[in-house]
Amino acid sequence: MEIVRHIEDRNLSIAKSVLTLGNFDGIHLGHQALLQRVVQDAQALGGRSVVLTFEPHPLRLLAPERAPRLILTHKDKMNLLDSFGVDVAIIQAFHRAFASMEADAFVRRYLIERLRVRKMWVGRDLRFGKGRKGRVEDLMRWGDASGFEVGIVEPVELGGVRVSSSRIRAMLERGEVQDAERFLGRYHFVSGRVIPGHQRGRQLGFPTANIVPRTEVLPLDGIYATFLQAGERLWQSVTNIGVNPTFGDAPRTVESYVFDFSGDLYGRSVKLFFVKRIREERKFSSPETLVEQMKKDVLSAQQILSQSRKHERVGLAR
Repeated sequence: MEIVRHIEDRNLSIAKSVLTLGNFDGIHLGHQALLQRVVQDAQALGGRSVVLTFEPHPLRLLAPERAPRLILTHKDKMNLLDSFGVDVAIIQAFHRAFASMEADAFVRRYLIERLRVRKMWVGRDLRFGKGRKGRVEDLMRWGDASGFEVGIVEPVELGGVRVSSSRIRAMLERGEVQDAERFLGRYHFVSGRVIPGHQRGRQLGFPTANIVPRTEVLPLDGIYATFLQAGERLWQSVTNIGVNPTFGDAPRTVESYVFDFSGDLYGRSVKLFFVKRIREERKFSSPETLVEQMKKDVLSAQQILSQSRKHERVGLAR
């Protein structure tokens, strides 16, 4: 996938583009419905599938107090877009000048003149341009006048509940990683780097990888059955998110005990895939009591992970 850092990049030249635009945080089932249509139509036209997205998230500029924590890092979002077969991702810098552009000027200057768009796929509730005044009906009218088609993808619902990034964030904040999986079409994963920790796990017989997360949205504190990915390898693991209250409250950490692993992960970039929450984090009366519970957690995680659909739900993360 070609990544373009600015829509006015002089080297940008796209013929017969089929485009969608948005933030695409999480790349959930609703986003995937858009991407699938964009990719399919681009192939049918002999053109290129294009995703126009924004950096930073517009609310970080326009209303910082309402800006969401992000489900995906920028790099992970690019990798997932690539996995869906997108040809070009344009990362438009979202700044004051861009935010103040009227909707009709945005369509004329960027979509028509720069991208020469042939077709767009958008959601019914799309808003764009200064003051978010541009609507789907405006886009269709301008498309009719300028020779590009606009297709609409209706919201995706599961069990009568609309799939959205905000709903997925709320699920993860409640520890409902299995519900989030259904809405994402994959396991939620956290990217980060392994650093040295306090070595308490090693002293207790459960050496852990201490992970500094790059991903902003972490599940609720607790114990989870997880997969850890380092490079091309995937290991079963059990992960604790929390403050280690048995040893006195400490800063929040993400620590993963990796099954059947021997080696050194220090300094490595890894991904943690969250399959199921096993229990809440608790304070134990002694390290020995904690160890007995950890043994039970490992058995629970092994049973959960042995029955998981890892090949379906992990394969998209590169």
